[in-house]
Amino acid sequence: MTKDLKFLLKTVKQASRLITCDVHVKAKDENGDLVTNFDYKIEKFISAKIKKAYPNFSIVSEEFNTDAKLTENCFTIDPIDGTVNFANDLPLWGIQVACVKGGKTCASVIYLKALKELYYADESGAYLNGKKIHVNNLPLKNCLYVVEAEDELSAIERVQKKHHIYRHKQFGATCVNFAWVACGRLGGSIFRQDSAWDYVPGMYLVQQAGGFVSDKKMAHAAANSPEFLKILEEEGTIHSTDNKNN
Repeated sequence: MTKDLKFLLKTVKQASRLITCDVHVKAKDENGDLVTNFDYKIEKFISAKIKKAYPNFSIVSEEFNTDAKLTENCFTIDPIDGTVNFANDLPLWGIQVACVKGGKTCASVIYLKALKELYYADESGAYLNGKKIHVNNLPLKNCLYVVEAEDELSAIERVQKKHHIYRHKQFGATCVNFAWVACGRLGGSIFRQDSAWDYVPGMYLVQQAGGFVSDKKMAHAAANSPEFLKILEEEGTIHSTDNKNN
């Protein structure tokens, strides 16, 4: 286990202990995007640890560094991915962080605390609760997949109509989507937004679990095979007939 991964694991575990039953929820904006007191508290905690241990690294994060861009040496932080689930006491949410060095992700952690599932990856591979994991090798017709976007229905319809793959699921948390591709529960996932804190940790986890990834603007995808990845890229990306607001 690399030094960077050890740091991330220790920091995320410590941050997770900040969560209590005293949850305060409010809307971030007029669209109803939610945030809780723990989104802020956890991000501040992790950021402080990073600044102390890696003073020359920048931070890209959901709450306080939203407009920051990925740099050659940086960390991404999503203090609680799946905040709506968290706020409604659904267990599908997680803390996720990643370390980028020399322009490449070198370590990531996704902690689905409510499910007691700790995912992490470095150059040696991907792991769940200490055991090495790998993407599944199921045929396309048997694969579950996720399209994460406000207008995902059009993409799902294309996948079903052209490729006859009908097993779509929706979990409301990008960290869950990518973590479950990495451990073999899902065959693929595509995230159609460009918030790096959402997709960088999970895509690296899938890659280190033997999966295939594609990182394009508004189309961050991961799958168990090149064939499925191509389908997600072609049908899961935004088409001219999709919602014009995206």
